[in-house]
Amino acid sequence: MPCQTRLGLNRVDAACSKRYNVSIPVHHGSIQIDTKNHANRIPPSLTITRYLHDYATQKSVSLVGPLYDGKASFHDPVIYIDGGAQFRRQGEGLAVGDGDSHDGVLDEKLNPIKDYSDLAYVLASLPAYFNEVCLLGFLGGRRDHEWANLGEAHAFLKQRHLATQLHFGSRISGFSSGRWRLEIDESFSLLGLETANIKLIGECRYQLKQKTRMEPLCSHGLSNVGHGGVTLQTDKPVFIVYPDRT
Repeated sequence: MPCQTRLGLNRVDAACSKRYNVSIPVHHGSIQIDTKNHANRIPPSLTITRYLHDYATQKSVSLVGPLYDGKASFHDPVIYIDGGAQFRRQGEGLAVGDGDSHDGVLDEKLNPIKDYSDLAYVLASLPAYFNEVCLLGFLGGRRDHEWANLGEAHAFLKQRHLATQLHFGSRISGFSSGRWRLEIDESFSLLGLETANIKLIGECRYQLKQKTRMEPLCSHGLSNVGHGGVTLQTDKPVFIVYPDRT
């Protein structure tokens, strides 16, 4: 139970619900999948599929990257992505990457000459039954890498048939299209990477009581404050950023 957030329709993991301000998918609308999306050209990994087959009854998976700071805990199933393999404990998880940031052993070695990142490869290989992904060690460092990681997270959420949430540690949470009930008791900003129609109601300072069109990375959703239960409804993936968290 790697991400230890409270999630999903029937499963509750109380241990991490406080850390991520619990989100529960209430309703999930239909998603139109663009078959030309770049993620569909990424070949699925049989190595990842076989590893995760043993965890088919679980709903969450952790991905550990090169900037992992050791603060957040995680458990199997866990996939260490390239430089993240330096944090691998003996006999734990799976290590995948092209070796450009790790010169040790990798269970699946990718060709370094490719037009997608190691993270994009792993996300594209996650089975549909995982509806929560916890990413540790993918924020900070090179700004271009960080932006690309957010872009790949957006593309991943856009393709999911089931309501899916994705967490960059405790600092940024992404949600696929649908209706989500959240508990937020701090400052937050609501941002997206494509035009979305959004409603935001409940216990927060600035509500969007009518469906509101929000453009990519616009300032409309900046600097809100939650003080209890908030309901978010969106027709595209969106991200909630918690600026006061480190």
